[in-house]
Amino acid sequence: MLTLIYLVSCSSTKYVKENENTLKENTIYINEKKERKEDLSKYLVQKSNQSVLGISLSLYFYNLGNPDFAQTFEEWTAKNSKKVESYDNIFSNKQTRIIYNTSNGFNNWFLNKGQAPIIFDEKKAKKTTKSLKNIFNSNGFFDVEVLYDVKQVKDKEVEVDYKITTNQQYYIDSISTEIESPALDSIYKLKREKSILKKGNAFVFDDFEQEENRLVSLFRNSGIYHFKKNSMGFWTDSIKGVYEKDVLLKIPNRIVRVNDSVYKVPYKVQKVTEVNIYTDFTIKNRGGKIRDSIKYNGYNFYSYGKMRYKPKHLVNSLFITPNHYFKDAERSLTRNYLRKLKTFSSSVNINYTENSDESLTADIYLTPLEKYALTFDLDATTSNIKPFGILGKSSFLGRNIFKGSEILELTFQGSFLNVSNDASNSSSFFNAWELLSSASIKFPRILFPINTSKIIPKHMVPHTNIDASVSFQKNIGLDRRTITGGMGYTWKSSKATGHRFDLINIQYIKNQNTDNYFKIYDSEYQKLNDVSLNVTGNQLPENTVENYDDINKEMNDFLNNSDNQEMYPEDYDTASDVSERQDILTEDVMVPVFSYSFVYNSRKNINDNNFSYFTARFVSSGLISTAIASNKNKDGQKLMFGLPIAQFFKTEFEYKKYWELRKDNILIFRTFVGAAFPYGNSTSIPFSRSYSAGGSNEIRAWRTFDLGPGAELNTLEFNVATFKLVSNLEYRFKLTNKIYSALFVDAGNVWDITDSNLYSEEGKLTSFSSLKNTAVGSGIGIRYDFGFLVFRFDTGFKTYEPYLISNKKWFVNYNFGNAVYNIGINYPF
Repeated sequence: MLTLIYLVSCSSTKYVKENENTLKENTIYINEKKERKEDLSKYLVQKSNQSVLGISLSLYFYNLGNPDFAQTFEEWTAKNSKKVESYDNIFSNKQTRIIYNTSNGFNNWFLNKGQAPIIFDEKKAKKTTKSLKNIFNSNGFFDVEVLYDVKQVKDKEVEVDYKITTNQQYYIDSISTEIESPALDSIYKLKREKSILKKGNAFVFDDFEQEENRLVSLFRNSGIYHFKKNSMGFWTDSIKGVYEKDVLLKIPNRIVRVNDSVYKVPYKVQKVTEVNIYTDFTIKNRGGKIRDSIKYNGYNFYSYGKMRYKPKHLVNSLFITPNHYFKDAERSLTRNYLRKLKTFSSSVNINYTENSDESLTADIYLTPLEKYALTFDLDATTSNIKPFGILGKSSFLGRNIFKGSEILELTFQGSFLNVSNDASNSSSFFNAWELLSSASIKFPRILFPINTSKIIPKHMVPHTNIDASVSFQKNIGLDRRTITGGMGYTWKSSKATGHRFDLINIQYIKNQNTDNYFKIYDSEYQKLNDVSLNVTGNQLPENTVENYDDINKEMNDFLNNSDNQEMYPEDYDTASDVSERQDILTEDVMVPVFSYSFVYNSRKNINDNNFSYFTARFVSSGLISTAIASNKNKDGQKLMFGLPIAQFFKTEFEYKKYWELRKDNILIFRTFVGAAFPYGNSTSIPFSRSYSAGGSNEIRAWRTFDLGPGAELNTLEFNVATFKLVSNLEYRFKLTNKIYSALFVDAGNVWDITDSNLYSEEGKLTSFSSLKNTAVGSGIGIRYDFGFLVFRFDTGFKTYEPYLISNKKWFVNYNFGNAVYNIGINYPF
């Protein structure tokens, strides 16, 4: 805060020369009303310095530097020659140069990360008036008037007002056509109702461009190979009324040039009679001899060497069909699908040649990528459970494994981690490690006994994924060993909509270090110790890994004595809860699930910051396996490979909305809700599939596992539950070059919905009134964009704490002493 006050106190015109003015603000008025939307700001040729809440931090940051550092240094040296001589006696010339270079380096850093003052330029203001006039002309305001007014607001500071008088807008009065080719005329009339241009619509240039694109697409996807955008034109006049225009669409016959002759012929519908695929084309073998060829389903496959691809699989990637009418969309679909195979180079060339009988031949040239690839990566990682870690990964990639464009990937990775809670006695920053080995194979088709092409056609880019992995942990919880294997399908029903169905995903979870339980959950040990003091007057053995069995024995001896339940009911309940929670958290379990995920993402490209994202996921565990399993343990639980089968149903929904308020200013809203219901073979959810609250990616005012459930003042180190509700609102904005900031509000919590005796009423979700125990955090973040990743530092302040005993729950611990400082890689959502 002191830094911000210091920056703002600096003069914004510090480096503005005499007879120059910095541009403080641009304001646009339309018909004497101030335009508050940002839509027109992109047409301003000269914009003022970027500001946040009216403060130009980037300019103040720049002013901390000195653009004339070298000259200032020389002037200072000349003025303080005696001091410099004394410095020379202390430092060598080389050391003096190092001091200078270091100072200049800091100076340049401020200049590069900040933004120099924008000096008002009259020429750019005039260009802006032309730019604004053009955009209004393009929307039918042909009589628009645009003026600008420069106002001196302070010494060396001006504001510019752009005043737009739109006058009357022009409209379309009628639409007629002159289409010479009968084939084009017939196609046009069939789809006339789809026209963008309508009588009575405003005369908008963009509508005409959209109509041109529609017609080009319509004709070229109806067999008209030779049709192009310059094959047609729109003619207009204003005879009928001053503000009404007649529109005439003219499409003459095709102009053909043969030698020195030029003549016109009607456009015709043409067929693609042959499709040739060159499977190993390169620049070197261009024009070389074909050594292998296969004809399959009307397609001709050629190879300059031995054929390495099975045509029956490669055909699934081709949308251009022999003896079908030409469709330009089929070329795009084929090219995109082949690129997504990751087997061929992205430069897929598809050329059409017109034959003497006016039929077409399609030639598809594919350049294979290297069959094998080996990569090494070093990366930084972050998650709610593992706040920071260094990850090293080695991957082996094999392409076209079964000659059907399959991708095999073998991965070996290791991580050194800083976990959220000290899990060992080590004082080093990295106090845990994790090893993972995985294998996956991706098939560019659906592998299923029944033909699914009618349900999921190939234009939906279906894939089958088979994967397996094994992981080991050290000093992360109870050091789980996890073995996972599964088979799933993915496809896209539209550009924005995706699906994933996991037919089977089996996860084997074994806790390798259960003796560490009471070291991790020290609060549970303290509860048992209090029971021991109340009942026997003696403390339990010291909480060490070596004493785990002794602590366990004393707990079990106490619980196995039925008299204790009557004599010490409260202590008995406490010890019973500790024992039950221990069983849940240390249980080795088999989790066989099938699941379905739906994803909708309206984002058009990486630069689109106005979009929505929605995902829904439904998970069922143990439904089929418990039905067919016969072995049981002593508690009556059905087993798979000797382990209890986890049986539960889980559903999750997430919605995100992004608004670009202006350039580099984005508002994001996110909400997540998830619920898990154990049944049948299980009375609880496995720890790894339960919900936790807090962490650097959601409710940032609490560390991972510290919050919840509900309003319980829980001292448990790892708090989990079966229902989760989180909402986030974050405003991201740019401060200076590559430095960004964010203001955020996070709200949410976890609750129990299974009516477990392990939770008090404050920790359960029994009705809508339970939502009053939603925690609220707020804060500010600083982000540095390296280009390949974003380093994030967020400070979260506890704003509303539902677990506080007093009625005062708002802003009680809203201070830096109780804040949580989060380090993250990339954005939280």
